[in-house]
Amino acid sequence: MFLALLAAHCVADFPLQSDVIARHKGKVLFEAIGFHCLTAHAVIHAGLAGLAAGLLGFPWVLPFLAVGVSHWLLDFCKSWRGFDTWHLTRGARKEPQSVGLWGINVDQALHVLTLAILALALVQ
Repeated sequence: MFLALLAAHCVADFPLQSDVIARHKGKVLFEAIGFHCLTAHAVIHAGLAGLAAGLLGFPWVLPFLAVGVSHWLLDFCKSWRGFDTWHLTRGARKEPQSVGLWGINVDQALHVLTLAILALALVQ
């Protein structure tokens, strides 16, 4: 289950994330396009997680909701333009990642941790 969720995450986070979404998702609370881009990105993740779970015979609703909400929140913290002067980490600070509480390495680690916890919850 974990490998299926991880594969879905990689597809949603890299090939299915357009440049427009990557550039604008950090504009939440500043411009409407930011909310729409971040939400679209999270829904793509949610859909692929639900699909992966369903194809493996697991209920799809929990992965859909857990991945959608957690991905929205984690990416909000990673890329919100309101955090442009305060960071918990340094590095990976090239556009569009020049702002946010943490960079891409911490972001991806938190996403993988979330997926691991979800996979454990599903198989138990």
